[in-house]
Amino acid sequence: MTEQSSAHETIAWAKQRLDEVDAMVAQTEKAAGELQQAARGNADLALSRLRDSQAKLKEQVALLQAQADETKGAVLMAQKAVEEEWVEVESAFQAFLASAGEQSDVVRKAISARVEAQRKSFERALNGLKAQAETAVEKASIEFDTAMTRLSEEAEKAKVKLGQAPSAGEETWEAIKAGIAETKAVHEKTVKKITEALAKLF
Repeated sequence: MTEQSSAHETIAWAKQRLDEVDAMVAQTEKAAGELQQAARGNADLALSRLRDSQAKLKEQVALLQAQADETKGAVLMAQKAVEEEWVEVESAFQAFLASAGEQSDVVRKAISARVEAQRKSFERALNGLKAQAETAVEKASIEFDTAMTRLSEEAEKAKVKLGQAPSAGEETWEAIKAGIAETKAVHEKTVKKITEALAKLF
């Protein structure tokens, strides 16, 4: 895997985290209004923590995107920052759920919103992978067809040259041998290209 593709995977992962925290903040903001007065203070504190983490995660995702074409080390540092902030997200969300106490409807809505955000993120990621696979298959197919056409053309040339061999003089024979060697080299290169194109799919 190249450093650039690794960076793009890390960005996709970080965006999933951001989608999840966005859903958590949106739902906890709604749910906070439904809480009884006693639980409201703790819920507001937890919601404030979630909003702070949301803002920090947005900054870190933007940083990751800016570093996508830079070194692997920079991307790994940014990923570590996202992971560390995610600990705070989890802690704040659990604090919110605890503040909701026995109001199971509020807890259920908050957890459902989070699960739905996760589902959407996974669906987007899978759709992206599907599109990449389809593109790779199409490109490999084109490369395969092009390589096979060239191979067929070279094989036909070699056949013609071999047909001339019995009546060939020394000079012609050398030209035929050179042509056969060239055809063999094209064949090997073509097979290598086909193998590489197919390897991209797996």
